[in-house]
Amino acid sequence: MAQKPATITPGQKYKFVVKSAEEAAAVIREKLGETAQVISVRQVEGEGLARFLKSPKLEIIAQIPPEQPPGPPAEPAPQAPAAQDADDEAVEPGARRRPSRSRKNRGAGEPRRDEADFVPEALVRAMFNNLPTGRLWTILSKAGIPSEFLAQFGERPESRHLAEQPLQTAISRFAMLMRDRAPSRSLPLGNRIAFFGSPGCGSTTALCKQLSGDVFLRGRKACVMKLESDEPNSSEGLAMFCEALGVPLLRTRAELRKVDDETSVYFDIPGLVLSGRNVRHLQKTFDDLDIASRVLVVNAAYERQLIQEAYTRATSLGATHVVFTHVDEIPRCGKLWEFVLDDGLVPLFASTGQNVAADFDRHIIDLLVRRTLSAGDE
Repeated sequence: MAQKPATITPGQKYKFVVKSAEEAAAVIREKLGETAQVISVRQVEGEGLARFLKSPKLEIIAQIPPEQPPGPPAEPAPQAPAAQDADDEAVEPGARRRPSRSRKNRGAGEPRRDEADFVPEALVRAMFNNLPTGRLWTILSKAGIPSEFLAQFGERPESRHLAEQPLQTAISRFAMLMRDRAPSRSLPLGNRIAFFGSPGCGSTTALCKQLSGDVFLRGRKACVMKLESDEPNSSEGLAMFCEALGVPLLRTRAELRKVDDETSVYFDIPGLVLSGRNVRHLQKTFDDLDIASRVLVVNAAYERQLIQEAYTRATSLGATHVVFTHVDEIPRCGKLWEFVLDDGLVPLFASTGQNVAADFDRHIIDLLVRRTLSAGDE
């Protein structure tokens, strides 16, 4: 149990601004202790240019329940104030309490918070109250597995008694349960495959890894087409690789029309931020070129929230597969579990290096088990 700071007062509300529900659980537990309660959760955005450059944050109001004196049962307490006024009395931990302001005293120029500003607090509340405890869950948390994921996993009937088992047995059982939860479905790539992602994700390298396997190991006929856009898309390295493989590099749609149906066409897309405009552009391009296999390439070193946003955007344009790159650069792979176990995109492989003819692993579940549990033991 985390030690509570001396300045914390039972019954007083405290405000925390965090980046995610995962961070909220850790901060509240550290500052207020295990008995703290979440009062409200509100999504806040930056002001000015910051609202466009940074992701929105969460404003959490929490408190330690006031101590009840012994005696006869008390009369039912009046309901707590509405969520939008919860932070009128909230202070930062360690800060002096400011005089409270009622609605009547609110300045005429101050905007009233709409209920739409608030996000559901059920996830944060359930996560904070129900997060499994014990050495096993500590190890898994240290491995980078998000608290929300562990809370949901800990509620499953088959995992409720893991903490009661010997640690090594529990870890082995956890690995087996995760393998069992992995979607069993597979989706073969079609004859037209596009690799796309944000700038710096390594989509061209991922394309080359898949291409080399198809040409060398499977003996497939293939060609590559570079698609141009407003973003620069240098072809020097890709052209050299295609020449080494003996694979044609196409640049125009006239060349594409001459390709027979037995040849797989790999489309190299310049790195694009998956904004609404770019998603619509890619959707139209993929539809016009009859590209059925659409592979999202994700830099695994990105923050979890950015990966979630990429998944959401990619799903809206009909993505079918996902490749995780830069896996070798992150010490903890736990955050990838929820995406690999997702029923939507089919994992194609994980890239573990820059070698375009190697350094990738198609057995992603086994890779995550190894990397997650080894990181947790550090």
